[in-house]
Amino acid sequence: MRTRRIPCALALPALPLALLAGTLVSPTDSTQNAAQLRAASAHGSAWAAAAVLELLAAVVMPLGVAGLVQAVRGRGATLATVGGALGVLGTVGMAAIAFRHVFVYGMATIDRAQALHALGRVDHVFGPIALPLMFFGPIAFVVLAWSTARAGIVSRWVPIGTVIFFVADLLPIPGAEVVQQAIGIATFAVLARATLPGERRATQTAPNAVLAEA
Repeated sequence: MRTRRIPCALALPALPLALLAGTLVSPTDSTQNAAQLRAASAHGSAWAAAAVLELLAAVVMPLGVAGLVQAVRGRGATLATVGGALGVLGTVGMAAIAFRHVFVYGMATIDRAQALHALGRVDHVFGPIALPLMFFGPIAFVVLAWSTARAGIVSRWVPIGTVIFFVADLLPIPGAEVVQQAIGIATFAVLARATLPGERRATQTAPNAVLAEA
């Protein structure tokens, strides 16, 4: 059982690590199609590497979600179930982002006007669906972190860390994504440690021991 949970625990810090690496290697952080096509054309290798790292994030996200859902029993279980459902939707959103960047990589080799038309058509039809899914991922981890705190697995500052992880990316300041992923790495590493059975027992029995001594 513990062996099966180790990959789920490792997936938690791997998610923000993959996103941070993707942010650092990406040749642009612009959301404009024209700028993305220029970046993918001029820096194809870097753009492709960023897309692969986003795909990796989409792979490890459901593992991390599953590890947290599995860790919560009793109090907080309902929240964990809600977080798990949001995590499934968030995984679809993460994959959509990654595959869109793969699509941009391919479109960068054709006529620019045709590429812009194709991307605009994709965004018009699928954008309203993909955009909410993109937010479900970080929201899922906020909910899951609160569920682990309610279950007594982690301290109350961990859910706060996930909230900051979610909000930091929305701030219109340079380097916000780097700050976001740095916070995510620290917060998710604590969550990962707490999902392992031995760590959960130690965390949950400590308050009981203090009460017994009192």
